[in-house]
Amino acid sequence: MSRRGKRQLKIERRAAAGARTKCGRSFTFFDMIYDPTIRCSRCEKVFACLALSLATLGCGRNANDESTGAGGPASPRQVVALGRLEPAGGIISISALPGEMLKDFAKGVVEGATVPAGAELARVGSYDLRETQLEAAAAKLDMAKKQHDRDRGAAKAQLEQARATRAQTEAKYQEALAQQQQLHNLSEAAAIAQEDYRQLERLQATDSELVTDHQLRRRRNSADRAVDEYEAAAAAYPHALEAAKRAVDAAAANVTLAQQNLDLAETVDQSLLAEIERRVAVESLEQSVLRAPNVDGGSTQFDVLRIMLQPGEFVAQIPILEVGDVSEMVAIAEVYEADAKELVVGQSVVIRSPAFSGKFADGSAGEPGGIRGTVTRIGSMVSSPGLTNRNPLAPSDRSVVEVRVAVNPADQAATAEAGRRVGLQVTLEFGDKPSASAARQSATSR
Repeated sequence: MSRRGKRQLKIERRAAAGARTKCGRSFTFFDMIYDPTIRCSRCEKVFACLALSLATLGCGRNANDESTGAGGPASPRQVVALGRLEPAGGIISISALPGEMLKDFAKGVVEGATVPAGAELARVGSYDLRETQLEAAAAKLDMAKKQHDRDRGAAKAQLEQARATRAQTEAKYQEALAQQQQLHNLSEAAAIAQEDYRQLERLQATDSELVTDHQLRRRRNSADRAVDEYEAAAAAYPHALEAAKRAVDAAAANVTLAQQNLDLAETVDQSLLAEIERRVAVESLEQSVLRAPNVDGGSTQFDVLRIMLQPGEFVAQIPILEVGDVSEMVAIAEVYEADAKELVVGQSVVIRSPAFSGKFADGSAGEPGGIRGTVTRIGSMVSSPGLTNRNPLAPSDRSVVEVRVAVNPADQAATAEAGRRVGLQVTLEFGDKPSASAARQSATSR
């Protein structure tokens, strides 16, 4: 600062702090302006000197300022905003149904631990009951499979028996058909016996000594027996044939029914329903297990950021634990709506915080300090700020736009530094706006 500027600052401080005159009265420069009643003759002399000095120096400052303003355009204003650090994939809350009791955490699940995607994190109190339900469903499935095998075996045995019965009835029907020829033979035998009897009877009529009465009776008895046998067989044959035919039809129907029973036993499988119940029990049990997110194309591992409930506590509105993939970090800046137009995608940013250590701390010897980042997205929604400015004189009635700033994942040291401080409130200093072509190339590459 020049000698003239120092002198002006000294006078202004004296004017603001006040003075004491020889009359013993104390006053400030502004009191003498707005309250003339406090002046005395000696005070007025001091007042005149102070006014003359301020006027002289003030004119010099105005001239200086005017000359500076006329020398060239004002430098662009730097955009500075508050923000918070978080994983690029966000902070993921892991919870259960309200009213569930937290049973226990999986082995090795503590704050700061790294777990693979899909790994078990904790179990809730309903796990034991659902595990029992799964065991019951598995036992029911095993019994249903065995019962199905027995039913199929019985149906196959019934089908084989029906086929055998049909074969027997068909054989008997063929026997009944064969009796028709026997009946014809009996008819011929009866006719021959009767003809022999009549010839023998004619022979006795011509010569009674040649044929005795005894011989004639015996021949007649044979003829009568042949006729009776034929007539009996002829009377029974139609009924036997009809019975054999009906037996064949019944056996064929039994075969058809046995085949239908076998088809039904193979189609209607109670084990299928039991398998569905087992799957439901598996899914129900899975609901009692809390796991790390596992999405195709997503993160492969997560860090346990915070544990908010302990075993034995009941789940309410707050989550059980929070996890995040800190291999890629971002800062969500809350930029005042009036400053958002000064930003473009691809613009460089410096993220600063007193909490940073090592070469990222401000004031490190030989290091610029801060973490370097790049604007990757500028939000389109205007809302109230969610972060509190620690400066009591900062305005609190402004609206903000969220701007996403990515930390270069290739810079492992910077990513690790940001990953150790998830949720940290930081200050973001946005660099100069890049040219339009560079901004378009950055947006296209991302």
